[in-house]
Amino acid sequence: MKSLLALAAVSVLTLSTLQAQQQIQLKLGDVKVEAPVYEAQKTPNFQAGDVKGKDVPNPRDWLEIEVEFEVKGPRDAVVKDLLFRYYVGFRDTAGTPRVLSGDVKHINVITSEKNFSVAYVAPNTLGEITGDFRRFQPNSVEAVGVEVYYNGVIVGGTTTKGKFWEAISPQPGVLGKADTPFALLWIDRYAEAEKSSR
Repeated sequence: MKSLLALAAVSVLTLSTLQAQQQIQLKLGDVKVEAPVYEAQKTPNFQAGDVKGKDVPNPRDWLEIEVEFEVKGPRDAVVKDLLFRYYVGFRDTAGTPRVLSGDVKHINVITSEKNFSVAYVAPNTLGEITGDFRRFQPNSVEAVGVEVYYNGVIVGGTTTKGKFWEAISPQPGVLGKADTPFALLWIDRYAEAEKSSR
């Protein structure tokens, strides 16, 4: 009798685990993405034991782009992966439009829950575009957009200025948090992201 009860308990547990891992099917509009928020962020200054501290007189500015999103679906279901493609539009020192792009692949995203995604543009890239390698002014950004893909199909997105990236060929330059000095910060704020294979 006890083994029968144990078998029933294991069966129920297995069934509930399978339901939580069921394959979610998403379509356009199933990932609601809020308007992007972007700002300059200084390179973080970390302290470590057993090493001499070093003065960093002029920490450089990074561009940080963050979006809040929610995936429609059964409560507590998990979406195996979502690809966020970020686009950032600028005008360079010659007045020529430039668009930077990059991907962040989020994994194990829980549905029906508020999530955040973040991406960055490095100080050297910003300096090459704006001509100022010391300070970055967020008002140099002309437009920001994000497309969300699931199994190669767009299922959500947001933009501050239409699909501006379709008029100009995007160049690489947007980085995921794992590829920046911010990798160790705010871990529980952002949806888990797959590390890039750089």
